[in-house]
Amino acid sequence: MGARLIMIDVKIIALLVFGSLFSGLITSYLIKWFRKLGMVGYDVFKKDRPPIPSLGGVPIIFSYIIFLSLMFVLGYVDVDVYSTVVLVSIIAAFIGLLDDMYDLPGFFKPLACMLAGLPIIFFGTYVPRLHFLFGVSYRITYIYVVLILLGVTVSANTVNMFDVINGSALVGTLYSLLVIIISSYWLGRDLNSLYPALLFIAILIGFLPFNIYPSRVFLGNVGSLLLGSQLALFGILYKVEFPTVIAMLPFIHNSFFFLNKVKGFIEHKRLGYRVTFLDDKGLIGDAGDENAPITLIRLLVAPNRLSEKDLLLNINILFIFTTALSLISLFWW
Repeated sequence: MGARLIMIDVKIIALLVFGSLFSGLITSYLIKWFRKLGMVGYDVFKKDRPPIPSLGGVPIIFSYIIFLSLMFVLGYVDVDVYSTVVLVSIIAAFIGLLDDMYDLPGFFKPLACMLAGLPIIFFGTYVPRLHFLFGVSYRITYIYVVLILLGVTVSANTVNMFDVINGSALVGTLYSLLVIIISSYWLGRDLNSLYPALLFIAILIGFLPFNIYPSRVFLGNVGSLLLGSQLALFGILYKVEFPTVIAMLPFIHNSFFFLNKVKGFIEHKRLGYRVTFLDDKGLIGDAGDENAPITLIRLLVAPNRLSEKDLLLNINILFIFTTALSLISLFWW
């Protein structure tokens, strides 16, 4: 692909900047509100297990829909894309909110998250062709519809399962979104069509200081399912499924070995196994339970115990590697 001049409308820049700032402001306000209402979780990788406000996904989706709607009103997003993105976001976030509020069975989220794929099919915001390396592609009209439903629920739940330490799911999502943006532009998509994904990145950047180590708010299921659904949505919408999957390999590794071991969708707190533990020095180590799943976190702390901060650094390095691998693959697309 030849070099192209990147030009972004001043109004879009303003929307991205104010969207990010608004996300941070509304998050700081809702943190206090969640704490007053007792909507908290306990940070198990801190020695004193402090209560941390949860439901961080609420300010994310609230900010996202407001500023995406402004983009739509100003004519930067067409009605089909706007409707698809809004409905996918709301459905995924609502499913997560239900799980946060009522602690539903493990099989609920994988099945229910398939519903989040329906707006993509209904509004026809997809092309039923899978592209691979070396110009290989297959048109799979009917199978692709099924893959949309599976792709959305798999992506949403893999991100959800990776939300274990402060900022892990959010950091991985940002790297994956970066791959989606760069891949889409590299492959010739007009920058104007990428505004919804750029906005989502801006919203997450505004939220990042509150969720990164040490977290002042947790994503909750409402947030992690929302993040994962958007990765699948944008991968499908922009026809960059293959680079997106490569970028998400740490997510996929974590969920694959977890499911392979437990043979089903079970909440971590209901496992009955100790995967990791926190020692007296505040370091995270492998609990050594042979029956426990080999999660990515367990794999990283198996050689040596790590602080949560160092563990997050290692996760960043993994995502940098898969991001680079994904972008390198574009040369053989």
